[in-house]
Amino acid sequence: ALLARLRALQRRSEAMAELGAAERNVQALGLAEPASVFEGRGTIALVTTRPEATLRLRKELAPHLPDRLVALGRSDALAGPAQWGDAPVPDVFVIDCDLDGPEGGLRLLSDLRSQGPTRHAAICLLSTPNGQGSEAMAFDLGANDLVPASIDPRELALRLAAMLRRKRRADRLRTAVRDGLRLAVIDPLTGLHNRRYAVSQLAGIVEASRMDGLPYAVMVIDLDRFKAVNDQHGHAAGDAVLVDVAQRLSCNLRMGDLLARIGGEEFLVALPATGAEDAHQLAHRLCAAVQERPFAVPGGASLRITASIGLALAEGSALTVGATVQADIDRADRALMAAKAGGRNNVMRDCTAA
Repeated sequence: ALLARLRALQRRSEAMAELGAAERNVQALGLAEPASVFEGRGTIALVTTRPEATLRLRKELAPHLPDRLVALGRSDALAGPAQWGDAPVPDVFVIDCDLDGPEGGLRLLSDLRSQGPTRHAAICLLSTPNGQGSEAMAFDLGANDLVPASIDPRELALRLAAMLRRKRRADRLRTAVRDGLRLAVIDPLTGLHNRRYAVSQLAGIVEASRMDGLPYAVMVIDLDRFKAVNDQHGHAAGDAVLVDVAQRLSCNLRMGDLLARIGGEEFLVALPATGAEDAHQLAHRLCAAVQERPFAVPGGASLRITASIGLALAEGSALTVGATVQADIDRADRALMAAKAGGRNNVMRDCTAA
């Protein structure tokens, strides 16, 4: 049991160290702000077999904890947020080891650790589980602490408060890392994916097409004479146009299509499993969506903007003869230059084999 407790402490320590290192790397890249240390009340769920035992435990802990103490049955603990409604997911579970029979608490512990909403909750088991080796099993299954049911309520409150603090710190670290990674692939102005993400996703589309033999298409979209918008109306107006363009493009693409902002006023679209006719129709629809109505910008001005689109198709032998992500983007860029030279506000296809 002592070795199992030490293993559990070592796992938590290593996990926190990894999260801390990841957070520092994210902050070093300027992708995340240090988290605020203010915390509201936590939620501690008491899960016991007998309602009277739950009421007694809540009454004994209440004077020593500022957090919410809620009584849950086994089914309620496993029901998930859909059944909890507006109630928060518990931060800490206090579970009777003999819940609904010998080692019932261990089974609930295992179930809570396997579910997404409660995977990172802190879990404290009351009393020693029945059976030789069950105490060690509790820690190996993920228990944060195991205490006798007769523990002094003041000591139990201190242990729960410490568990809550550690759990919240881990939550902050996970959130910082997740948000930092999200910012690494998201364009902050439009909310679209950026070039880094687009290139990796396009590589997946290319590989999938090689495997299943289905065609795909790549578009590079550029707003016509966009520099004049910034020069004449200011960068705030240009930003407003870009945000609106991103929304118009998104609304006219299908689920599964890729849309990213890859430059100042340049966007990339990738269409998996799409042939020439459908790709041309969609490209013309995107052109129409940009020019169909004026753009409202700060200061009350109303601007008319158009877009040119370069289209590259990969089908037939082009799927296996040298098709690469950069080659597809280069082909679409060449087609875009032809569209610009051909008068703008139109779609041109690059006919060069991949």
